[in-house]
Amino acid sequence: MHKHTADDPLSRVPIFSGLGAKERQKVRNMLTGLDVEAGHVLVREGTYGHEFFIVESGTAKVERDGVLLAEIGPGDFQGEISLLDGGLRTATVTSTSPMALLVASHREFTSLLDRAPTIARQMLPTLVARLRGLSDDHHSQ
Repeated sequence: MHKHTADDPLSRVPIFSGLGAKERQKVRNMLTGLDVEAGHVLVREGTYGHEFFIVESGTAKVERDGVLLAEIGPGDFQGEISLLDGGLRTATVTSTSPMALLVASHREFTSLLDRAPTIARQMLPTLVARLRGLSDDHHSQ
């Protein structure tokens, strides 16, 4: 586990931008810091998900069926789809550099959304884009 600096790293994460300092501290207390090395699989496509990840630093690649979908970095998040619907992970996420992450379990993620609905609103555009991407993969235009 890594130590977090006093400069409030959550203030740099877009989904937390609507929160005040007190709310961010409450959210921070619900998350666990995790460091991983390059090449670590954070999320594996086709498995059940139990965690939500927010990238504090470092980069990762997102792949579906071995095809690169995106590269993510600081401020990005992954893992929300399977936590919201209880289904299988829709992609594999592998670190491409050392990473510092903030992690929430399913219970913590649900509590986070209940405690700060503005987080859910901030997540919606990304979630919709990901769902549209899934839909586009399975239907011809």
